[in-house]
Amino acid sequence: MSLTQQREALPDRLRGVALLGIVVVNAAFLGISGYGFTAESVQGPGNWLTALLVFTFAQGKFYLLFSFLFGYSASFILRDNSTPHRRRYLRRLLALFLFGLAHAVFFFVGDILITYAIFGLLLLAVSRTSDRTLRRWVFAAFAVGVVFILIISTLSAAFPDESSGLEGLDSAMATGSFAEASLARLEALPLVLAIIIFLQGPMAFAAFALGLMASRRRLLADPEAHVTLWRRLAIWGWGIGLPLQLIAGVLQTNDIASDSSGPFAGAAGTALGFISAPILTAGYIGSIALAIAIKPRFLAIMAPAGRMSLTVYIGESALLSIIFAAYGLGYFGQWGALQVVLTSIASWAILSIFALLWMRRFSQGPLEIVLAWMTGKTKTSIERAS
Repeated sequence: MSLTQQREALPDRLRGVALLGIVVVNAAFLGISGYGFTAESVQGPGNWLTALLVFTFAQGKFYLLFSFLFGYSASFILRDNSTPHRRRYLRRLLALFLFGLAHAVFFFVGDILITYAIFGLLLLAVSRTSDRTLRRWVFAAFAVGVVFILIISTLSAAFPDESSGLEGLDSAMATGSFAEASLARLEALPLVLAIIIFLQGPMAFAAFALGLMASRRRLLADPEAHVTLWRRLAIWGWGIGLPLQLIAGVLQTNDIASDSSGPFAGAAGTALGFISAPILTAGYIGSIALAIAIKPRFLAIMAPAGRMSLTVYIGESALLSIIFAAYGLGYFGQWGALQVVLTSIASWAILSIFALLWMRRFSQGPLEIVLAWMTGKTKTSIERAS
């Protein structure tokens, strides 16, 4: 495999994996309740185990992986400090903001693209700094993220009965039209966006900066040259991250399934889960990179979805909203955790097959073509793949 092929292989396959993890997490918010899993949805061993697996292996991990890859990709624009490249990067952020806004209003209010666009401005500000300075930013962002996570978790435990305004969205998803559901999402967006910015934003920015540093060192361009690093990440990431995530998952799942544990147990699980998520995410990156270094074709089937990640990310929400919302098939709030999560995996599989077929004919996904047009890069946007 050539160096160019390797450069494309690892990031694209990691994105494909991230898209699976993201939709598995988002599924409960799209198909069960605006709050995610409910007590009814986790009753029974199958549903309880499903929720536990989502909390342990998915929640809080894959948005970080996606964020890491955002920083990695952004570096290819930001490494050139000329005015045209900076303007192109800013246009890209604006386009992502608009995509995210449309995604949040029409399909899924928990969109992450808006947050990426906001913190992407900060990435631009630090993009020319040294690795040493970037590491300081990573530590600072992580520390700020920990503080915000602890505050939000504590407040949610101290005031468990306070309404967050998502009841109207649940009602619209269960009985409303497309317009009514969109209006409900728009009304809920300010609060949800604020929670995402404070709960996930600082950690996402830390992952941006790490992705930028990884690009400078060409870590993903040639995975075979960094086998020792990948092995260490895999061992330490899984060895430390998995036990912490399992504890957090049990606390969160039991808190949802029963009130006997008390609100602070669930809050402690949420805090522990988000704070320790970067450790297991590092384990994922190390494991996949190590496997690709040893067997170059590993997870190659996920690359097409990774190459058109914007299309697949928004497509997952669109497909699930059609399945669950009243203006679609109308299964919102009617299925348990197991059915909802299996449906989300099926949606990812369908869109991955679509990506595989599409990328045989075109060089970019449908929404990626629009994104390229919005950022002023149109020469190769619609050419057929050779």
